[in-house]
Amino acid sequence: MLRLFEPDGEAAWLRSFRFGAAVRPRYSDTNALGHVSNVALLDLLEVGRMQYLAAARDPEQGPFPFAHVTAEAHVRYVAECFYDEPLDVRTKLAALGRSSAKLEQAIVGAGESLRTLATVTIVRVDGKLPAPWTGAQRAALEAAA
Repeated sequence: MLRLFEPDGEAAWLRSFRFGAAVRPRYSDTNALGHVSNVALLDLLEVGRMQYLAAARDPEQGPFPFAHVTAEAHVRYVAECFYDEPLDVRTKLAALGRSSAKLEQAIVGAGESLRTLATVTIVRVDGKLPAPWTGAQRAALEAAA
């Protein structure tokens, strides 16, 4: 089971995030049980990652200076999310490799209620091949952490 904090350490772990992206699930994100589908939660995590990367970029580099692919995702669904509910997708850098980055993420509802937690490894690419982070990209990612 995915654990990113010590027992009773959830609040401290949530406070460790410096970046959050506000999201509201769409009606089409819900399933027959009336809550947001686990597949749609992956999309919300992606929205949070993309906003995190956009915030870390040099505006003159264009919208996608961190061209990447998702290499691995580990997700733990903690509690339901619902249509149009205000949520915050929090993202932080956990580790930075030569061409990869491991991000920790959390989807949080009202009252700091943890709904989903995840680790996602992304790999920077140039075309279809892995490419090392540039010095400027490393600095930007580390500064956003």
